[in-house]
Amino acid sequence: MSTTTTTPTASKTAQQTGGQAVIEALLKCGITSGFGIPSIHNIGIYDAMRQEPEFHHWIVRHEQAAGFAADGFYRRTGKAAAVFASTGPGNLFTLVPLLESLQTNTPVVLIGTNVATPVLGKACGALHETPQQLEIIKPLTRFAARVTSPDAIAEAIAEAARAGGPAFVEIPTDLLYAPVTNGSSAASGSSDHAPGHAPPSAEQLSQAVAHIEQSRRPVIILGSGVFHGSASQSVQSLAEALHAPVLTTTSGKGAIADDHPLAMGCISRLGVVQQLLLESDLLISLGAKLTEFDTGRFTLKLPERHIQIDQDQHPAGSLFPASLRLFGEIGAIAENLVAAAKARTNWFDVAAAREQEREKFGALRQESYAALMLLRGAMNRDDVLVNDQSILSYWASAFFPVLAPRTFMYPTGSGTLGYGLPAALGVACAVPNRRVICIAGDGGFQYTSHELATLAQYQLPVKILLVNDNAYGIIGFLQRSMFGHTHEVDLKNPDFCRLAEAYGIQADRASDFSGLQQKISRWLDSPGPALLEWQTVLKAPWEVGAIHRPANLPMKEQR
Repeated sequence: MSTTTTTPTASKTAQQTGGQAVIEALLKCGITSGFGIPSIHNIGIYDAMRQEPEFHHWIVRHEQAAGFAADGFYRRTGKAAAVFASTGPGNLFTLVPLLESLQTNTPVVLIGTNVATPVLGKACGALHETPQQLEIIKPLTRFAARVTSPDAIAEAIAEAARAGGPAFVEIPTDLLYAPVTNGSSAASGSSDHAPGHAPPSAEQLSQAVAHIEQSRRPVIILGSGVFHGSASQSVQSLAEALHAPVLTTTSGKGAIADDHPLAMGCISRLGVVQQLLLESDLLISLGAKLTEFDTGRFTLKLPERHIQIDQDQHPAGSLFPASLRLFGEIGAIAENLVAAAKARTNWFDVAAAREQEREKFGALRQESYAALMLLRGAMNRDDVLVNDQSILSYWASAFFPVLAPRTFMYPTGSGTLGYGLPAALGVACAVPNRRVICIAGDGGFQYTSHELATLAQYQLPVKILLVNDNAYGIIGFLQRSMFGHTHEVDLKNPDFCRLAEAYGIQADRASDFSGLQQKISRWLDSPGPALLEWQTVLKAPWEVGAIHRPANLPMKEQR
Protein backbone atom coordinates (compact mmCIF):
# COMPACT_ATOMS: atom_id res chain seq x y z
CA MET A 1 0.00 0.00 0.00
CA SER A 2 1.21 3.48 -0.70
CA THR A 3 3.03 4.94 2.28
CA THR A 4 1.86 8.48 1.49
CA THR A 5 -1.36 9.69 3.09
CA THR A 6 -2.82 13.01 2.06
CA THR A 7 -6.00 14.73 3.10
CA PRO A 8 -8.32 15.01 0.10
CA THR A 9 -8.06 18.44 -1.42
CA ALA A 10 -10.87 18.28 -3.94
CA SER A 11 -14.37 19.09 -2.83
CA LYS A 12 -16.85 16.25 -3.13
CA THR A 13 -19.17 18.67 -4.86
CA ALA A 14 -16.57 19.83 -7.39
CA GLN A 15 -17.01 18.67 -10.95
CA GLN A 16 -15.33 15.33 -11.52
CA THR A 17 -12.35 15.06 -13.87
CA GLY A 18 -11.54 12.20 -16.19
CA GLY A 19 -8.73 11.11 -13.87
CA GLN A 20 -11.12 10.93 -10.93
CA ALA A 21 -13.59 9.01 -13.11
CA VAL A 22 -10.91 6.36 -13.69
CA ILE A 23 -10.42 5.65 -9.99
CA GLU A 24 -14.12 5.82 -9.18
CA ALA A 25 -14.96 3.42 -12.01
CA LEU A 26 -12.31 0.93 -10.89
CA LEU A 27 -13.70 0.96 -7.35
CA LYS A 28 -17.25 0.46 -8.66
CA CYS A 29 -15.98 -2.64 -10.48
CA GLY A 30 -14.45 -4.02 -7.30
CA ILE A 31 -10.90 -3.25 -8.40
CA THR A 32 -9.31 -1.67 -5.35
CA SER A 33 -5.61 -2.23 -6.06
CA GLY A 34 -3.12 -1.40 -8.78
CA PHE A 35 0.53 -1.29 -9.80
CA GLY A 36 2.29 1.23 -11.99
CA ILE A 37 4.58 4.18 -12.52
CA PRO A 38 3.52 7.84 -12.66
CA SER A 39 4.43 9.58 -15.91
CA ILE A 40 4.02 12.95 -17.54
CA HIS A 41 0.95 11.62 -19.38
CA ASN A 42 -0.86 9.76 -16.59
CA ILE A 43 -0.28 11.97 -13.54
CA GLY A 44 -3.90 13.08 -13.76
CA ILE A 45 -4.83 9.57 -12.62
CA TYR A 46 -2.25 9.62 -9.85
CA ASP A 47 -3.60 12.91 -8.51
CA ALA A 48 -7.06 11.35 -8.39
CA MET A 49 -5.55 8.29 -6.69
CA ARG A 50 -4.03 10.57 -4.04
CA GLN A 51 -7.52 11.77 -3.17
CA GLU A 52 -9.05 8.28 -2.84
CA PRO A 53 -7.78 6.34 0.20
CA GLU A 54 -9.87 3.28 -0.69
CA PHE A 55 -7.63 2.62 -3.68
CA HIS A 56 -4.29 0.94 -2.92
CA HIS A 57 -1.31 1.40 -5.20
CA TRP A 58 2.25 0.07 -5.27
CA ILE A 59 4.88 1.81 -7.35
CA VAL A 60 7.16 -0.57 -9.26
CA ARG A 61 10.39 0.05 -11.16
CA HIS A 62 9.24 -1.10 -14.62
CA GLU A 63 5.84 -1.39 -16.29
CA GLN A 64 6.56 -5.02 -17.16
CA ALA A 65 6.77 -5.72 -13.45
CA ALA A 66 3.44 -3.95 -12.90
CA GLY A 67 1.79 -6.37 -15.34
CA PHE A 68 3.29 -9.45 -13.73
CA ALA A 69 2.44 -8.14 -10.25
CA ALA A 70 -1.21 -7.71 -11.26
CA ASP A 71 -1.14 -11.22 -12.71
CA GLY A 72 0.17 -12.67 -9.44
CA PHE A 73 -2.32 -10.59 -7.43
CA TYR A 74 -5.24 -12.14 -9.32
CA ARG A 75 -3.93 -15.71 -9.21
CA ARG A 76 -3.69 -15.53 -5.42
CA THR A 77 -6.98 -13.74 -4.70
CA GLY A 78 -9.25 -14.20 -7.70
CA LYS A 79 -9.61 -10.40 -7.81
CA ALA A 80 -8.34 -8.28 -10.68
CA ALA A 81 -5.83 -5.47 -10.20
CA ALA A 82 -5.16 -2.46 -12.40
CA VAL A 83 -1.95 -1.62 -14.23
CA PHE A 84 -1.15 2.04 -14.85
CA ALA A 85 1.13 2.83 -17.79
CA SER A 86 1.83 5.78 -20.00
CA THR A 87 1.74 6.51 -23.72
CA GLY A 88 4.09 4.56 -25.97
CA PRO A 89 7.03 3.01 -24.08
CA GLY A 90 5.15 2.50 -20.83
CA ASN A 91 2.22 0.76 -22.49
CA LEU A 92 4.48 -1.33 -24.73
CA PHE A 93 6.48 -2.58 -21.74
CA THR A 94 3.30 -4.36 -20.61
CA LEU A 95 3.03 -6.55 -23.73
CA VAL A 96 4.78 -9.60 -22.27
CA PRO A 97 2.66 -9.59 -19.10
CA LEU A 98 -0.45 -9.18 -21.25
CA LEU A 99 0.60 -12.24 -23.27
CA GLU A 100 0.97 -14.24 -20.06
CA SER A 101 -2.43 -13.13 -18.81
CA LEU A 102 -4.10 -13.70 -22.19
CA GLN A 103 -2.93 -17.30 -22.44
CA THR A 104 -4.07 -18.06 -18.89
CA ASN A 105 -7.33 -16.04 -18.96
CA THR A 106 -6.08 -13.90 -16.08
CA PRO A 107 -8.06 -10.66 -15.68
CA VAL A 108 -5.90 -7.55 -15.41
CA VAL A 109 -7.00 -4.07 -16.46
CA LEU A 110 -4.38 -1.91 -18.16
CA ILE A 111 -5.20 1.78 -17.91
CA GLY A 112 -2.93 3.45 -20.45
CA THR A 113 -2.77 6.90 -21.95
CA ASN A 114 -2.22 8.26 -25.44
CA VAL A 115 -1.21 11.67 -26.76
CA ALA A 116 -3.69 14.49 -26.39
CA THR A 117 -6.81 14.44 -28.55
CA PRO A 118 -5.82 17.40 -30.82
CA VAL A 119 -2.65 15.59 -32.01
CA LEU A 120 -3.94 12.02 -31.89
CA GLY A 121 -3.09 10.26 -35.15
CA LYS A 122 -1.41 13.34 -36.60
CA ALA A 123 2.14 11.87 -36.79
CA CYS A 124 3.49 15.23 -35.72
CA GLY A 125 6.25 14.16 -33.35
CA ALA A 126 4.26 14.51 -30.14
CA LEU A 127 5.99 13.17 -27.02
CA HIS A 128 5.65 9.34 -26.82
CA GLU A 129 3.59 9.32 -30.03
CA THR A 130 3.14 5.68 -31.07
CA PRO A 131 1.54 4.70 -34.38
CA GLN A 132 -1.50 2.46 -33.93
CA GLN A 133 -0.91 1.95 -30.22
CA LEU A 134 -4.39 0.49 -29.68
CA GLU A 135 -3.98 -1.92 -32.60
CA ILE A 136 -0.59 -3.10 -31.25
CA ILE A 137 -2.00 -3.99 -27.85
CA LYS A 138 -5.46 -5.23 -28.85
CA PRO A 139 -4.43 -8.78 -29.97
CA LEU A 140 -3.09 -9.48 -26.46
CA THR A 141 -6.36 -8.60 -24.72
CA ARG A 142 -9.94 -9.81 -24.44
CA PHE A 143 -11.12 -6.20 -24.64
CA ALA A 144 -9.43 -3.02 -25.84
CA ALA A 145 -10.97 0.37 -26.49
CA ARG A 146 -10.06 4.03 -26.82
CA VAL A 147 -12.03 6.51 -24.77
CA THR A 148 -13.09 9.57 -26.76
CA SER A 149 -14.63 11.66 -23.98
CA PRO A 150 -14.43 11.85 -20.19
CA ASP A 151 -18.05 10.70 -20.00
CA ALA A 152 -17.11 7.38 -21.66
CA ILE A 153 -14.42 6.41 -19.14
CA ALA A 154 -16.68 4.69 -16.61
CA GLU A 155 -18.41 2.43 -19.14
CA ALA A 156 -15.13 1.49 -20.84
CA ILE A 157 -13.63 0.41 -17.51
CA ALA A 158 -16.78 -1.52 -16.64
CA GLU A 159 -16.51 -3.41 -19.94
CA ALA A 160 -12.84 -4.07 -19.29
CA ALA A 161 -13.68 -5.56 -15.89
CA ARG A 162 -16.23 -7.86 -17.52
CA ALA A 163 -13.79 -9.14 -20.15
CA GLY A 164 -12.72 -12.31 -18.33
CA GLY A 165 -9.08 -11.75 -19.26
CA PRO A 166 -6.60 -8.93 -19.83
CA ALA A 167 -8.14 -5.65 -20.98
CA PHE A 168 -6.83 -2.29 -22.16
CA VAL A 169 -8.50 1.09 -21.77
CA GLU A 170 -6.67 3.82 -23.70
CA ILE A 171 -7.31 7.41 -22.60
CA PRO A 172 -5.88 10.47 -24.40
CA THR A 173 -4.00 12.40 -21.75
CA ASP A 174 -6.03 15.62 -22.05
CA LEU A 175 -9.23 13.77 -21.11
CA LEU A 176 -7.84 13.09 -17.63
CA TYR A 177 -8.15 16.80 -16.81
CA ALA A 178 -11.39 17.48 -18.68
CA PRO A 179 -14.68 17.59 -16.73
CA VAL A 180 -17.14 14.71 -16.69
CA THR A 181 -20.47 16.22 -17.64
CA ASN A 182 -22.82 13.24 -17.16
CA GLY A 183 -21.27 11.75 -14.03
CA SER A 184 -19.96 8.21 -13.61
CA SER A 185 -23.34 6.62 -14.09
CA ALA A 186 -22.28 3.51 -16.00
CA ALA A 187 -23.34 0.20 -14.55
CA SER A 188 -20.61 -1.34 -12.47
CA GLY A 189 -18.70 -4.33 -13.81
CA SER A 190 -17.22 -7.14 -11.80
CA SER A 191 -13.57 -8.13 -11.78
CA ASP A 192 -14.63 -11.63 -10.71
CA HIS A 193 -16.82 -12.03 -13.78
CA ALA A 194 -15.96 -14.64 -16.41
CA PRO A 195 -17.62 -14.66 -19.84
CA GLY A 196 -21.05 -16.16 -19.35
CA HIS A 197 -22.58 -18.98 -21.33
CA ALA A 198 -25.87 -20.78 -21.10
CA PRO A 199 -25.45 -23.86 -18.90
CA PRO A 200 -25.19 -27.21 -20.68
CA SER A 201 -28.48 -28.57 -21.92
CA ALA A 202 -30.17 -31.53 -20.24
CA GLU A 203 -29.21 -33.58 -23.30
CA GLN A 204 -25.52 -32.67 -22.96
CA LEU A 205 -25.52 -33.52 -19.27
CA SER A 206 -27.23 -36.83 -20.06
CA GLN A 207 -24.51 -37.59 -22.60
CA ALA A 208 -21.83 -36.88 -20.01
CA VAL A 209 -23.55 -39.11 -17.45
CA ALA A 210 -23.79 -41.87 -20.05
CA HIS A 211 -20.06 -41.61 -20.83
CA ILE A 212 -19.30 -41.87 -17.13
CA GLU A 213 -21.63 -44.83 -16.57
CA GLN A 214 -20.05 -46.69 -19.49
CA SER A 215 -16.55 -46.16 -18.12
CA ARG A 216 -14.79 -48.41 -15.63
CA ARG A 217 -11.48 -46.56 -15.36
CA PRO A 218 -12.08 -42.77 -15.27
CA VAL A 219 -9.30 -40.19 -14.75
CA ILE A 220 -9.72 -36.48 -13.99
CA ILE A 221 -7.44 -33.58 -14.98
CA LEU A 222 -7.90 -30.25 -13.21
CA GLY A 223 -6.66 -26.88 -14.46
CA SER A 224 -6.67 -23.36 -13.05
CA GLY A 225 -10.25 -22.87 -14.27
CA VAL A 226 -11.51 -24.76 -11.22
CA PHE A 227 -10.28 -21.98 -8.93
CA HIS A 228 -13.28 -19.86 -9.95
CA GLY A 229 -16.07 -19.74 -7.37
CA SER A 230 -16.62 -22.93 -5.41
CA ALA A 231 -15.57 -25.27 -8.19
CA SER A 232 -12.60 -26.78 -6.33
CA GLN A 233 -14.76 -28.52 -3.74
CA SER A 234 -17.30 -29.65 -6.34
CA VAL A 235 -14.70 -31.26 -8.61
CA GLN A 236 -13.09 -32.98 -5.63
CA SER A 237 -16.51 -34.40 -4.73
CA LEU A 238 -16.81 -35.65 -8.31
CA ALA A 239 -13.45 -37.41 -8.10
CA GLU A 240 -14.44 -39.01 -4.79
CA ALA A 241 -17.80 -40.15 -6.17
CA LEU A 242 -16.09 -41.77 -9.18
CA HIS A 243 -13.01 -42.99 -7.25
CA ALA A 244 -11.06 -41.40 -10.10
CA PRO A 245 -7.33 -40.61 -9.86
CA VAL A 246 -6.84 -36.84 -10.18
CA LEU A 247 -4.10 -35.14 -12.18
CA THR A 248 -3.52 -31.40 -12.56
CA THR A 249 -1.95 -29.13 -15.10
CA THR A 250 0.96 -26.98 -13.91
CA SER A 251 -1.34 -23.96 -13.48
CA GLY A 252 -3.90 -26.17 -11.74
CA LYS A 253 -1.55 -27.43 -9.03
CA GLY A 254 -3.34 -27.11 -5.69
CA ALA A 255 -6.80 -27.66 -7.18
CA ILE A 256 -6.65 -30.86 -5.15
CA ALA A 257 -4.25 -31.17 -2.22
CA ASP A 258 -1.26 -33.30 -3.15
CA ASP A 259 -1.79 -35.41 -0.02
CA HIS A 260 -5.38 -36.28 -0.97
CA PRO A 261 -5.76 -40.08 -1.45
CA LEU A 262 -6.77 -39.61 -5.11
CA ALA A 263 -4.14 -37.01 -6.04
CA MET A 264 -1.72 -38.20 -8.73
CA GLY A 265 0.21 -34.95 -9.19
CA CYS A 266 0.97 -32.89 -12.27
CA ILE A 267 0.72 -34.15 -15.85
CA SER A 268 4.08 -32.58 -16.77
CA ARG A 269 5.75 -35.64 -15.16
CA LEU A 270 4.60 -37.62 -18.23
CA GLY A 271 5.91 -41.11 -17.28
CA VAL A 272 3.45 -42.48 -14.71
CA VAL A 273 0.87 -40.02 -16.06
CA GLN A 274 1.03 -41.56 -19.51
CA GLN A 275 0.76 -45.07 -18.08
CA LEU A 276 -2.32 -44.04 -16.12
CA LEU A 277 -3.99 -42.42 -19.13
CA LEU A 278 -3.28 -45.46 -21.31
CA GLU A 279 -5.02 -47.67 -18.75
CA SER A 280 -7.99 -45.29 -18.47
CA ASP A 281 -11.11 -45.52 -20.61
CA LEU A 282 -12.41 -41.99 -19.87
CA LEU A 283 -10.79 -38.62 -19.23
CA ILE A 284 -12.74 -35.78 -17.63
CA SER A 285 -10.85 -32.48 -17.84
CA LEU A 286 -12.18 -29.51 -15.90
CA GLY A 287 -10.89 -25.96 -16.46
CA ALA A 288 -7.72 -27.40 -17.97
CA LYS A 289 -5.66 -26.05 -20.86
CA LEU A 290 -3.41 -28.82 -22.20
CA THR A 291 -0.27 -26.94 -23.18
CA GLU A 292 2.84 -27.95 -25.09
CA PHE A 293 4.90 -27.71 -21.88
CA ASP A 294 2.62 -29.98 -19.85
CA THR A 295 2.03 -32.59 -22.54
CA GLY A 296 5.58 -33.29 -23.75
CA ARG A 297 5.25 -31.19 -26.89
CA PHE A 298 1.70 -32.43 -27.42
CA THR A 299 2.80 -36.10 -27.43
CA LEU A 300 0.68 -37.13 -24.42
CA LYS A 301 -1.88 -39.77 -25.45
CA LEU A 302 -5.37 -39.36 -24.00
CA PRO A 303 -8.17 -41.92 -23.70
CA GLU A 304 -10.48 -42.12 -26.69
CA ARG A 305 -13.33 -40.72 -24.63
CA HIS A 306 -12.71 -37.24 -23.25
CA ILE A 307 -15.30 -35.01 -21.57
CA GLN A 308 -13.96 -31.44 -21.58
CA ILE A 309 -15.62 -29.07 -19.10
CA ASP A 310 -14.64 -25.41 -19.12
CA GLN A 311 -15.86 -22.03 -17.92
CA ASP A 312 -15.88 -20.45 -21.36
CA GLN A 313 -15.21 -21.22 -24.97
CA HIS A 314 -11.73 -19.75 -25.31
CA PRO A 315 -9.57 -22.51 -26.88
CA ALA A 316 -8.35 -24.93 -24.23
CA GLY A 317 -6.13 -27.73 -25.42
CA SER A 318 -7.57 -27.57 -28.93
CA LEU A 319 -4.94 -29.96 -30.33
CA PHE A 320 -6.44 -32.69 -28.16
CA PRO A 321 -9.81 -34.08 -29.27
CA ALA A 322 -12.82 -34.24 -26.97
CA SER A 323 -15.79 -36.50 -27.50
CA LEU A 324 -18.00 -34.10 -25.53
CA ARG A 325 -17.52 -30.45 -24.56
CA LEU A 326 -19.54 -28.74 -21.84
CA PHE A 327 -19.25 -25.00 -21.16
CA GLY A 328 -20.57 -23.17 -18.14
CA GLU A 329 -19.99 -22.80 -14.42
CA ILE A 330 -17.60 -25.66 -13.65
CA GLY A 331 -18.73 -26.21 -10.07
CA ALA A 332 -22.40 -26.45 -11.07
CA ILE A 333 -21.64 -28.93 -13.87
CA ALA A 334 -19.57 -31.05 -11.49
CA GLU A 335 -22.40 -31.03 -8.93
CA ASN A 336 -24.83 -32.28 -11.59
CA LEU A 337 -22.48 -35.14 -12.43
CA VAL A 338 -22.00 -36.00 -8.75
CA ALA A 339 -25.76 -36.16 -8.24
CA ALA A 340 -26.08 -38.65 -11.10
CA ALA A 341 -23.05 -40.76 -10.15
CA LYS A 342 -23.57 -44.39 -9.17
CA ALA A 343 -21.54 -46.22 -6.56
CA ARG A 344 -18.27 -47.70 -7.77
CA THR A 345 -14.95 -48.88 -6.36
CA ASN A 346 -11.32 -47.88 -6.80
CA TRP A 347 -9.73 -49.11 -10.01
CA PHE A 348 -6.24 -47.67 -9.53
CA ASP A 349 -3.94 -47.84 -6.48
CA VAL A 350 -2.82 -44.21 -6.24
CA ALA A 351 -0.82 -44.71 -3.01
CA ALA A 352 1.21 -47.59 -4.43
CA ALA A 353 1.92 -45.77 -7.70
CA ARG A 354 3.09 -42.63 -5.94
CA GLU A 355 5.26 -44.52 -3.46
CA GLN A 356 6.94 -46.38 -6.31
CA GLU A 357 7.51 -43.05 -8.05
CA ARG A 358 9.01 -41.47 -4.91
CA GLU A 359 11.46 -44.36 -4.59
CA LYS A 360 12.49 -43.87 -8.22
CA PHE A 361 13.14 -40.16 -7.76
CA GLY A 362 15.03 -40.74 -4.54
CA ALA A 363 17.27 -43.25 -6.31
CA LEU A 364 18.19 -40.60 -8.90
CA ARG A 365 19.97 -38.68 -6.11
CA GLN A 366 19.28 -35.30 -7.71
CA GLU A 367 19.74 -32.18 -5.59
CA SER A 368 16.88 -30.51 -7.49
CA TYR A 369 14.33 -32.99 -6.19
CA ALA A 370 15.88 -33.07 -2.72
CA ALA A 371 15.84 -29.26 -2.52
CA LEU A 372 12.13 -29.11 -3.39
CA MET A 373 11.28 -31.70 -0.74
CA LEU A 374 13.40 -29.75 1.74
CA LEU A 375 11.57 -26.55 0.83
CA ARG A 376 8.14 -28.20 1.09
CA GLY A 377 8.99 -29.49 4.54
CA ALA A 378 10.02 -26.02 5.72
CA MET A 379 6.97 -24.23 4.25
CA ASN A 380 3.54 -23.86 5.80
CA ARG A 381 0.64 -25.46 4.00
CA ASP A 382 -0.67 -22.16 2.64
CA ASP A 383 2.64 -20.45 1.85
CA VAL A 384 2.78 -19.44 -1.81
CA LEU A 385 5.48 -20.62 -4.22
CA VAL A 386 6.01 -18.43 -7.30
CA ASN A 387 8.25 -19.68 -10.08
CA ASP A 388 10.32 -18.03 -12.73
CA GLN A 389 11.57 -20.14 -15.65
CA SER A 390 14.55 -22.11 -14.36
CA ILE A 391 15.80 -25.67 -14.07
CA LEU A 392 14.57 -25.92 -10.47
CA SER A 393 11.19 -24.53 -11.55
CA TYR A 394 10.86 -27.27 -14.18
CA TRP A 395 11.34 -29.78 -11.38
CA ALA A 396 8.81 -27.87 -9.28
CA SER A 397 6.17 -28.02 -12.01
CA ALA A 398 6.43 -31.77 -12.14
CA PHE A 399 7.16 -32.75 -8.55
CA PHE A 400 6.59 -29.99 -5.97
CA PRO A 401 3.65 -31.01 -3.72
CA VAL A 402 1.04 -28.24 -3.54
CA LEU A 403 -1.38 -28.48 -0.63
CA ALA A 404 -3.79 -25.56 -1.07
CA PRO A 405 -5.48 -23.72 -3.97
CA ARG A 406 -3.82 -20.61 -5.42
CA THR A 407 -0.48 -21.30 -3.73
CA PHE A 408 1.60 -22.27 -6.78
CA MET A 409 2.30 -19.96 -9.72
CA TYR A 410 4.18 -20.51 -12.93
CA PRO A 411 4.39 -18.54 -16.22
CA THR A 412 2.58 -21.23 -18.20
CA GLY A 413 1.05 -18.75 -20.64
CA SER A 414 4.18 -17.12 -22.03
CA GLY A 415 6.97 -19.31 -20.65
CA THR A 416 8.88 -16.10 -20.03
CA LEU A 417 11.92 -15.33 -17.96
CA GLY A 418 11.47 -12.57 -15.40
CA TYR A 419 7.97 -13.51 -14.20
CA GLY A 420 8.87 -14.81 -10.76
CA LEU A 421 9.96 -11.80 -8.71
CA PRO A 422 7.29 -9.27 -9.79
CA ALA A 423 4.52 -11.90 -9.62
CA ALA A 424 5.67 -12.77 -6.10
CA LEU A 425 5.56 -9.06 -5.33
CA GLY A 426 1.93 -8.96 -6.45
CA VAL A 427 1.07 -11.98 -4.31
CA ALA A 428 2.68 -10.37 -1.26
CA CYS A 429 0.65 -7.20 -1.80
CA ALA A 430 -2.51 -9.31 -2.04
CA VAL A 431 -1.89 -11.26 1.18
CA PRO A 432 0.09 -9.06 3.58
CA ASN A 433 2.04 -10.74 6.37
CA ARG A 434 2.03 -14.12 4.61
CA ARG A 435 5.14 -15.82 3.30
CA VAL A 436 5.74 -15.84 -0.43
CA ILE A 437 8.65 -17.85 -1.86
CA CYS A 438 10.12 -17.08 -5.28
CA ILE A 439 12.32 -19.56 -7.17
CA ALA A 440 14.48 -18.00 -9.89
CA GLY A 441 17.62 -18.81 -11.81
CA ASP A 442 20.46 -16.33 -12.16
CA GLY A 443 19.63 -15.55 -15.80
CA GLY A 444 15.90 -15.04 -15.41
CA PHE A 445 16.25 -13.17 -12.12
CA GLN A 446 18.20 -10.41 -13.86
CA TYR A 447 15.28 -9.66 -16.18
CA THR A 448 13.40 -8.08 -13.27
CA SER A 449 15.88 -7.89 -10.38
CA HIS A 450 15.18 -4.14 -10.15
CA GLU A 451 12.03 -5.08 -8.25
CA LEU A 452 14.21 -5.72 -5.23
CA ALA A 453 13.71 -2.00 -4.75
CA THR A 454 9.94 -2.46 -4.55
CA LEU A 455 10.31 -5.28 -2.03
CA ALA A 456 12.51 -3.08 0.10
CA GLN A 457 10.28 0.00 -0.17
CA TYR A 458 7.21 -1.84 1.11
CA GLN A 459 9.04 -4.51 3.17
CA LEU A 460 7.14 -7.26 1.38
CA PRO A 461 7.86 -10.72 2.87
CA VAL A 462 9.09 -12.34 -0.35
CA LYS A 463 11.80 -14.96 0.12
CA ILE A 464 13.90 -15.42 -3.02
CA LEU A 465 15.70 -18.71 -3.66
CA LEU A 466 18.18 -17.73 -6.36
CA VAL A 467 19.80 -20.75 -8.03
CA ASN A 468 23.08 -19.58 -9.54
CA ASP A 469 24.97 -21.70 -12.08
CA ASN A 470 26.42 -18.66 -13.88
CA ALA A 471 24.67 -19.67 -17.09
CA TYR A 472 21.42 -19.97 -18.96
CA GLY A 473 21.42 -23.55 -17.73
CA ILE A 474 18.40 -24.99 -19.46
CA ILE A 475 19.51 -23.57 -22.82
CA GLY A 476 22.90 -25.17 -22.26
CA PHE A 477 21.17 -28.52 -21.68
CA LEU A 478 19.14 -28.16 -24.88
CA GLN A 479 22.23 -27.19 -26.88
CA ARG A 480 24.17 -30.19 -25.56
CA SER A 481 21.22 -32.47 -26.27
CA MET A 482 20.55 -31.27 -29.79
CA PHE A 483 23.97 -30.17 -31.07
CA GLY A 484 26.53 -31.75 -28.74
CA HIS A 485 27.97 -28.42 -27.56
CA THR A 486 27.00 -25.06 -26.04
CA HIS A 487 27.33 -21.48 -27.22
CA GLU A 488 26.69 -18.08 -25.60
CA VAL A 489 25.09 -19.40 -22.42
CA ASP A 490 27.80 -18.57 -19.85
CA LEU A 491 27.11 -15.46 -17.76
CA LYS A 492 29.21 -12.95 -15.87
CA ASN A 493 27.00 -12.32 -12.85
CA PRO A 494 27.07 -9.73 -10.07
CA ASP A 495 27.49 -10.61 -6.42
CA PHE A 496 23.79 -11.23 -5.82
CA CYS A 497 24.05 -11.00 -2.05
CA ARG A 498 25.71 -7.60 -2.22
CA LEU A 499 23.10 -6.51 -4.77
CA ALA A 500 20.27 -7.42 -2.38
CA GLU A 501 22.07 -5.83 0.56
CA ALA A 502 22.46 -2.61 -1.43
CA TYR A 503 18.66 -2.37 -1.30
CA GLY A 504 18.67 -3.14 2.42
CA ILE A 505 17.48 -6.73 1.92
CA GLN A 506 18.89 -9.53 4.04
CA ALA A 507 20.94 -11.96 1.93
CA ASP A 508 22.91 -15.17 2.46
CA ARG A 509 24.69 -17.73 0.32
CA ALA A 510 24.85 -21.54 0.27
CA SER A 511 27.70 -23.02 -1.74
CA ASP A 512 26.41 -26.61 -1.57
CA PHE A 513 23.35 -28.64 -0.63
CA SER A 514 24.52 -29.02 2.95
CA GLY A 515 24.65 -25.24 3.27
CA LEU A 516 21.14 -25.01 1.84
CA GLN A 517 19.91 -27.45 4.49
CA GLN A 518 21.52 -25.39 7.24
CA LYS A 519 20.26 -22.00 6.09
CA ILE A 520 16.79 -22.61 4.68
CA SER A 521 14.81 -22.22 7.93
CA ARG A 522 16.57 -19.02 8.97
CA TRP A 523 16.00 -17.59 5.48
CA LEU A 524 12.29 -18.46 5.48
CA ASP A 525 11.70 -17.20 9.01
CA SER A 526 13.53 -13.88 8.59
CA PRO A 527 11.35 -10.75 8.74
CA GLY A 528 10.60 -8.87 5.53
CA PRO A 529 12.20 -9.74 2.19
CA ALA A 530 15.23 -12.04 2.07
CA LEU A 531 17.43 -13.63 -0.59
CA LEU A 532 19.22 -16.96 -0.38
CA GLU A 533 21.65 -17.64 -3.22
CA TRP A 534 22.32 -21.33 -3.86
CA GLN A 535 25.47 -21.79 -5.93
CA THR A 536 25.09 -25.09 -7.73
CA VAL A 537 24.80 -26.72 -11.14
CA LEU A 538 21.54 -28.63 -11.54
CA LYS A 539 20.50 -31.08 -14.22
CA ALA A 540 17.22 -30.76 -16.04
CA PRO A 541 14.62 -33.44 -15.21
CA TRP A 542 14.78 -34.69 -18.81
CA GLU A 543 18.57 -35.03 -18.60
CA VAL A 544 18.46 -37.56 -15.76
CA GLY A 545 15.34 -39.48 -16.77
CA ALA A 546 12.99 -38.00 -14.17
CA ILE A 547 10.78 -36.97 -17.09
CA HIS A 548 10.90 -38.78 -20.40
CA ARG A 549 12.11 -36.66 -23.28
CA PRO A 550 9.43 -35.88 -25.85
CA ALA A 551 9.74 -38.24 -28.81
CA ASN A 552 9.62 -35.35 -31.31
CA LEU A 553 12.65 -33.54 -29.83
CA PRO A 554 15.84 -34.21 -31.85
CA MET A 555 18.75 -35.36 -29.70
CA LYS A 556 22.49 -35.73 -30.24
CA GLU A 557 25.08 -37.37 -28.05
CA GLN A 558 27.30 -34.90 -26.20
CA ARG A 559 30.84 -34.61 -27.54
